[in-house]
Amino acid sequence: MLSHRPLGLLASFLLLHAALLVGLQRQIPVPARLAAYPAQLLGILRPDVLVQTLPLALLSGTYLLGGLALAWVLAALLGRVARPALWVLEGLPPFLLLVAGVGAGLAVTVPRGWDFPLTAWSPVMLALIVTALALPTAARAALATQHATGEALSADHSRVARAMGLPERAVQRRAARVALPERAAGLAGDALGLALSLSVIEGLLQFPGVGNEVYVALQGTFAGADGQPFGAQSLSASLAALLGLALLFAGIGRALAARLDPRPRAGASGAEADA
Repeated sequence: MLSHRPLGLLASFLLLHAALLVGLQRQIPVPARLAAYPAQLLGILRPDVLVQTLPLALLSGTYLLGGLALAWVLAALLGRVARPALWVLEGLPPFLLLVAGVGAGLAVTVPRGWDFPLTAWSPVMLALIVTALALPTAARAALATQHATGEALSADHSRVARAMGLPERAVQRRAARVALPERAAGLAGDALGLALSLSVIEGLLQFPGVGNEVYVALQGTFAGADGQPFGAQSLSASLAALLGLALLFAGIGRALAARLDPRPRAGASGAEADA
């Protein structure tokens, strides 16, 4: 199975990249879009394109990695929060949370004559963007963890452990460990959605990043803009970087979920049996 995972990620990347890039170029006839796609895909590796795209990908990757890492921590802290509160939190758009955070910051700094750092690499904006991305994701992960923990506590092995005199606290700790793969898998499943949310945030704030490049292209497409030349190669590289980051973090999350799963793996048990 492991040998097929890289091929599956590559296939997902190519499918999403082709569908989005070809779909965004509405100003060009469909046959011309399809004919130009291979060159636009291979053009990602051109040195001039890499020099332009890699710094933007670094910034967007920092936001995504920070959001997922913080979501992992927050999911543990939100584990005891009531489910209705988590339902509300998971439904909040990240940009709305960011606007609330910026508004609160301005309310504190402006009356005192302080400058609020609305710049991409400022620690304040990094923290606000990462937190806005993390909170709804953490709420979803906490809900999945609560469900998995409840199932583990009601499972046969937990009932047997209680019957054998194992303290309830030890049973709960074991159930929490069993639920960790669900948290990792939930964050992995949210990686692509986080990348799209980041595109909206970068685009509306006009912050540099591969998400901003994709957002500008989407905005022009839905507005029917056709008066300016379409930067297809730049969009191809930015879209590839954004999707690549999302799929990379999703793959890491799935690998972490498999690593944390306490159940014996089929391959490992088979190898032990052969030995």
